[in-house]
Formats: sequence, structure tokens, C-alpha cells
Amino acid sequence: MNLLMVTTARRLSGALSFLVSPLFLGCGGEPDPSQAPPAPAISWEDCGGGFECATFSVPVDHDAPDGRTFSIPLVRRPAAVPSARIGSLLMNPGGPGASGVGWARAVQIVLPEPLKDRFDLVSFDPRGQAGSTPTIDCVDDLAPLIGLDPTPDDDAERAALLAGADAFAAACKQRSGDLLPFVGTNNVARDMDLLREALGDEKLTYVGFSYGTFLGTIYAETYPDRVRALVLDGTIDPTVSGDAFIEGQALGFEAELEAFLADCAAKPSCAFHSGGDPWAAYDAVKAAIEASPLPAPPGSTRTIGPGELIYAVSQPLYQKHQWKYLAEALALAAAGDGSGLLEFADAYVARSADGTYDASFEVYYGVTSIDNTFPSDPQVYQDLTNELQAKAPRIGTYLPATALPSARWAFQPWRSNEPVSASGAPPILVVGSTRDPATPYPWAVSLAAQLSSGVLLTREGPGHISFLRGNTCIDQAVTDYLVDRKVPPEGTTCK
Repeated sequence: MNLLMVTTARRLSGALSFLVSPLFLGCGGEPDPSQAPPAPAISWEDCGGGFECATFSVPVDHDAPDGRTFSIPLVRRPAAVPSARIGSLLMNPGGPGASGVGWARAVQIVLPEPLKDRFDLVSFDPRGQAGSTPTIDCVDDLAPLIGLDPTPDDDAERAALLAGADAFAAACKQRSGDLLPFVGTNNVARDMDLLREALGDEKLTYVGFSYGTFLGTIYAETYPDRVRALVLDGTIDPTVSGDAFIEGQALGFEAELEAFLADCAAKPSCAFHSGGDPWAAYDAVKAAIEASPLPAPPGSTRTIGPGELIYAVSQPLYQKHQWKYLAEALALAAAGDGSGLLEFADAYVARSADGTYDASFEVYYGVTSIDNTFPSDPQVYQDLTNELQAKAPRIGTYLPATALPSARWAFQPWRSNEPVSASGAPPILVVGSTRDPATPYPWAVSLAAQLSSGVLLTREGPGHISFLRGNTCIDQAVTDYLVDRKVPPEGTTCK
């Protein structure tokens, strides 16, 4: 995986963002439910807007439950119709690195009424992430890492790229090495089971987006008999290794960039129409930034180079409604002003106006680097970059370099890329969109086939994530499944 698994939380707020097998656990081994300690009680307090908040304590090491703990923030919106209440609906917005607590407050506005009526809506900040304590921390300033040229032209630039990745990985080990072996999704799934028990639910009802699909997958693989209903939307395929994951995203984002440019070419009103040839105009902007970082704005001390460009262009490709703003930013860049692109890049990496960053970028690497397998040889990523030059030259070639910190990580992954099955679980709903650049549709097809009870629901069209995006067909199918456990017919496709 690479940094293009931006949190679904950010995607949803903009509209109003990883991985395993039959439990090849490297950090803690396969959980023995008979040995699990009882879940602690939850003390809820009103926190405004119809929500209740609490903290939940979980062991850093589940195999040493009397040792250190993580404090996990929780939020709950009780069912609006208590007499019809089914139980809790646990949700995760993606990431890793997103705050489920903050996201739940925003997303409840667009949740279908039957879900709000019949479920307690519950979300949480996973261990080491967002508002949990302690939290993964690596560096104070991400700019040196983000500013590295992902497509080096000579040995000196290649050495600088690798040195930057090594420095970041070493800083993460230095500051958070006591936590990093325990922040993998295998441990978050065990936290979720303790939470399910503390909420009083015999079985889990869950919706996970993007990275949250992997969390749901691992939960089902670990505890198939404790599943009531799982929705996995924007799906991670657990059989895809880190380098293959990057290649899939590179091709996905390249295809979406091509679709954006074709759309712009067909609309004279597009800010980046460029006389009907936005392809040539884009290539000129990219070449100019490769040659010399672009001031943002002119006269500013801040610039946008190729390292920032990958995030600037990828950010608005997640959802088609942002294409208009990408066109405006590229038009500004063509006129010598990189400020529009830099605004996108800053949003992607969670940089505030005062120059500080939140921890989500560091959390992403901390979790991803032990959730998946990454070849350690840098030549693998250089070879992939060379291959992508022919297949994805406009944006895809930038992605392989983003995996180098994971390739140089100090801690071994807890799993291999074996398929899952969740044998014995009830039907699990897997949702995929045919033009999702971040989690390509073939991954949804693959996961649905791996799961012994997987059911695939398809949305034809662009964009990352399908549920809660205004598609009535998807929203109704997911709601019927969660409330009544009614699965859509095989082959159901929403347009």
C-alpha cells in the first residue's frame, strides 16, 4: 500500500479516505477466544448533538493484558426508536489514521433513517491513531519526506530518495518503536471484539470503508461466528502485496486522470480546456514542475515540486465533483502559480496553515508497513517506476517511491498475502465501484470470491466508495442488508 489510501473521512467531509489471511499473525499469534479477558465496562457521557462519548481501554499487547494500555475514544448516537433497536452499528471511515469519532458526527447527517432509527451508531479512533493515546509519532516536519522527487533522474537523486525514506523509518522506530509492533489490524480487530462485547452485542454489525474494509475482513476471518452483518465498501484485496497494490493504484489513478482530461477537452467551459488539448497542457505543467519547483503563489517561499504534485493531482481524483477545482488549479499552474495545486497537496497530507501536520501520515505508514508485505530491495520500486512509464506516465510513475519507507521498515509484517475465507460467517456484503482509483474494482471481485459467504454489489461509475454517495440503489441495498440481512441478488449492479 502507499499513501493514496487517503481516509474516507476526508472524502465524505469534502462531499458535505490495510491487509490479511487465515491469520498468519506475527504480533501476538492467533487469538484464543477462551483466554480473552472480559471487556471493560463503558461509561458514556453526553457530548452534545445527540451523541455520547467515552474512552475504552485495551491492552497494547493482547497476550499480556495486564501490561500497558491504549485509551480508545468512542462516540455513540443511540437509536432514535429504542423499541425497534437491533443493536450497535460499528463504523470505520478508513485511513488508517482517520478519526472515527469526528467522522461519525458528520456522517450521521447522510445516513439512511432506518439505520439511525434502529441502531446505536458507534465509531472509534483505533489504537495508535487520531485521538487514541498513545499515538504513533515519527517526525515534527513532514516536508522533507513529502518534497523528495519520486522519479529521480540520476544516482544522486536516487540516493537522496532512499536516504529520506530511511531517515523517516528510523525516526518512527526511535519515537514509536515500543508501539509499532502492536498497531497492526490484527490487534485492532481484537480491540473491536472487546468493544462488541462491552456494547452488549452478541454479534457484530459493521460498515467499513477503504482501509476499514480490511479491518472488517480481518475481524470476520478471526471471529466468523461473531458476525451478524458486515459491509465492506472500497475494498482491499488481502492477497495483493505492497508492490502490486501500488501498481493497481497507479493504473487506477492514471485512468481517472485520463478521464478527467477527456472530460475537460470536451467542455470549452473547463478552466483547463487549453484549446481542446488539456493533455499537452498537463504534460507541460508536469515538465515545468519537474524542471524547477513552481512558486505557490509567485513570490512565496513555498513551492510545489514533483513530490507534492502526486498528492495535489490525486486528491481531487477520488471524487468527480472535485474535477472542476483540479482544472482551476492546473490552469493557475500553467500561468505560473502553484497555489491551487499546493492547497490540494496540503489537504492530502493534513498540513495546517501554520505549517504543522497532524499524525495521520505517520499513522498510515505505521499501520500499513506491518499490515502488508513490501519487498525490501529498492530496485523493485525503480523497476516498477520504469514499467509504469509506458502504462501510466502522467501520475502513475510517481507512486512506487511512496512505498520506500515501508520497504525500509524496522518491523516485520504480521501476515503474508494469503487469501481469506471467514468460513462459517453469514453473508458478507462487498461493495465495489468500477472506476475506483484507490481500491480498484478487481479487488472487490477478488475479495467477494475469497470469502466463503461473500456477496458482491457493484456500482458502475467513478469515485472511491459507493455507500452514502447519493446513489439510491446502493444505499437501499446496503440498508436492507444491515437491517434485515437481506442480500442483493447475485450480479446486482447499480448505475
